Amino acid sequence: MAVTRLPAIQREIIRYGVSLYLVLGVVGSICNCLIFTRRAYRRSPSSIYLLSLSIFSIMFLLWTLPPLLYALNNTDLQTQSVFYCKVRQYGSHTFSLFLRYAVVLACIDRFFATRANVRLRSLSSIKAAIILVCIMCVICTLVPLHMPILMYINSAGTCGMFGMYKLSYAIYQIIFFTFTPPILMAVFSLLTIRDLYQRHNASQVSARKLDRHLAYMVITEVVINIISSVPYGINLLYGALTYYVTNKTTERLEIEAFYSFISLMLVYLTGVVPFYLFISISRPFRLEFINLCRSSVLRRFPIVPTNDANTIIMHPH
Repeated sequence: MAVTRLPAIQREIIRYGVSLYLVLGVVGSICNCLIFTRRAYRRSPSSIYLLSLSIFSIMFLLWTLPPLLYALNNTDLQTQSVFYCKVRQYGSHTFSLFLRYAVVLACIDRFFATRANVRLRSLSSIKAAIILVCIMCVICTLVPLHMPILMYINSAGTCGMFGMYKLSYAIYQIIFFTFTPPILMAVFSLLTIRDLYQRHNASQVSARKLDRHLAYMVITEVVINIISSVPYGINLLYGALTYYVTNKTTERLEIEAFYSFISLMLVYLTGVVPFYLFISISRPFRLEFINLCRSSVLRRFPIVPTNDANTIIMHPH
């Protein structure tokens, strides 16, 4: 029996918060996909990375969130099937790596795109972006293969990492998930910002504005990734270091479980907020979205002139 209200609060967050995450995240990511494939954006290599990020977000949210909602009123399948336990955890982690490293590649691309050196600037290309995204997907799929090999369901019916692997996994997560991506994002973003403000050639004003908007969109992703990854990494390290502590009270266990849940909710946030951040900070992105909505409405309800010059009729298809 629960001794705090935290388990009940967690269930309500899952019921309403996760449902909201799922709807907002999938709808926003679909909007991103529609915008980044439009003519104004598809010529930029950064759009390939941001489009990939949006596709990965849909995959990540659809893979991770529906099982949480299902487990509210049903038996958690992770406690019943070893195969499902391994595959779900491996898939969730792999998709989260896709999200992190797609942003890293976008930061690197913005860095090369703003170089004065022509040879370095040529490294920012659509062909290179497609190749790098494919390579990243292969690497991020292979690196966590240790998870389905070493994870299992223990005697208490819990799916997870146990023993020395729990500590090893925490170290692995801190290196490849918590610290390495944000550090790479921050370094290349700062270098890009510095270069943008050093370019004063009048002939490059237009290009500089476009670079700046794309750079700011990528930098907002960097901030969200840092905010979400640090609490998660702290939770992993804490869990590993206190794994062999056997005298934990029920209250402490519930507090730890709730903090672990909140840190995961922050990780899920990386797949939810990109569209809403982009539309908030980037005027070109916002205008492109308005144009997309307007063209969609006009296709659905075309304006047909009548004989009266002052009258028009909108006919739905």
